[in-house]
Amino acid sequence: MNSNNNNKKSLNDNLINIGIVILCIIMIISLIVSFIVWKRTNDLTFVISGFICVVGILFNIYLLSRAKSKKKE
Repeated sequence: MNSNNNNKKSLNDNLINIGIVILCIIMIISLIVSFIVWKRTNDLTFVISGFICVVGILFNIYLLSRAKSKKKE
């Protein structure tokens, strides 16, 4: 029974780590795309929308990290 519980924790930790990595990749790509589009169009709204997207992704990373630390306790 205890071994099964450890496997679930390990699987949850792996899924959280994968989620954090995917969110980091999306964050980097969205920053690059928003700056490229901003340079081509000279419209500041693309930088603002990119910044809002990055803030949302950072908040999701924070929530995933917090959930991971709570499960370890």
